[in-house]
Amino acid sequence: MKSTGLVRRLAAAGAGVAVLATMAIGLTAGSASASTAAAGTAATTAATGVYATTPVASPKHFKGECPVDVTFTSKIKVKVKGKTTVAYRWLHGDGSKSKVKTLTLRGKGTKYVTVKEKSTFKEDVKGWQALQVLEPRKTTTKKGYFSVSCAPSFRDEVERPSFVTASVDVPDFSGVCTPYSKVTAEGLIRVGKPTWVKYRWIHNGEVVDDGAIKVYGAKKVYYTFHPRHSHKGSVKLDIVRPRHGDDDTDFYTVWCKRPVERDEPVKAWASASGAGGYVGACPVERTFTGTVSANGRAVVKYRWAGPNYNGPVQTVFFGKHGPKARSVSDAVTFTESGVAKRWIEILDPNHAVSNVAVASVKCTKPAPPQAKVTDVDVSASADNTTCANGKAPGVSVSGTIAVSGPTKVTYSWVVNGRSVEGGTIDVQRFASVSLKVDPAAQGDTTTGAVSLIVTSPNPQRGGAHFSFTCPNKAATA
Repeated sequence: MKSTGLVRRLAAAGAGVAVLATMAIGLTAGSASASTAAAGTAATTAATGVYATTPVASPKHFKGECPVDVTFTSKIKVKVKGKTTVAYRWLHGDGSKSKVKTLTLRGKGTKYVTVKEKSTFKEDVKGWQALQVLEPRKTTTKKGYFSVSCAPSFRDEVERPSFVTASVDVPDFSGVCTPYSKVTAEGLIRVGKPTWVKYRWIHNGEVVDDGAIKVYGAKKVYYTFHPRHSHKGSVKLDIVRPRHGDDDTDFYTVWCKRPVERDEPVKAWASASGAGGYVGACPVERTFTGTVSANGRAVVKYRWAGPNYNGPVQTVFFGKHGPKARSVSDAVTFTESGVAKRWIEILDPNHAVSNVAVASVKCTKPAPPQAKVTDVDVSASADNTTCANGKAPGVSVSGTIAVSGPTKVTYSWVVNGRSVEGGTIDVQRFASVSLKVDPAAQGDTTTGAVSLIVTSPNPQRGGAHFSFTCPNKAATA
């Protein structure tokens, strides 16, 4: 786009062109003649690389009352070695050019110089501006475009009146009022001839938004608000300028309904993964893994199952907050080549069955028999240190696991039907494991049952019932 008549408009406005040069520390400006003299000496023009950015106008697209100042900014990059003179000028869209300006750079390395030019406009303009570096090497930037659209002044409105009318429509709202609910008022501004119109939105007596647009015939404008409570109100589209414009007001009603709360039934589900294929010495243990999930607070009972196999019933608890999925596992020992299948059955609070997982084993050579768990023994004793402040006694539980030979043993403690602790340990012949059970509530007596469940290398379990009363209290059988 070419800015025709730009110089004539500037001259008519009496607006001079101000050049602003922003330089790094140690930079000085010289005259055009000084630049020419410096160019004749190789020592003072040691820079060989020159680069300049496309000018940026601020504001780039102006709409409003004129006159207005527009500033053009560009950055020059120069490689300096010694003393270097930079000469440049501005190229305008109407074909005119600014005077040549110069800067003197000293030092070594890459230097950056920001240069500016400010112009004043009184009329509508669409054009461009470019920066041309003449020394130490000639280069010209791309064109930076800009526009100025001047709104009429109050005097123009008086001398050239234009009939302006406004209408507004605000819909009623009925529903759940959330932070995302919204009501949008639609306004329509009509003019007798193309006119700049300044308007504002007034919501329940308060100015909440404004704007200025040039209207050709008719133009829609909008205002949106977010209702938070039930109420009645009004929205006004007020014509500020031209002053003889007609305003309009519309009234609305907001009715915020209470959200319907629906309790989603708690459900649990599971998925299982196989242990993959194995080729090697047997016997070998392969572990199936799975995930038990729930959609809310629940006590989920589940078990691993397979063809001709039902594992022990186990329990996981999901609170109101926190994770809604738990990882579980089940180990299978292969003494010979074969295929094992496992899945997870959800028993409570609903019934569900996971996918079927598969593990296969191909035994390449026999191996000595694997050690097994031969006995699990559990005993419980009272821990009266918790009897203070009216609490029931705690329980100290000890368990003994006996094996037929060195092996790894995986076990878990279950208290009153709930898994509380477990792990995997190396056992040579015997191993002792212990558990502390704190009283679950206020009272004098602690009763219940505890089990020590071994799942690997072979299923075994032992258990004990307990009923303890704090000293000086009547014992409960």
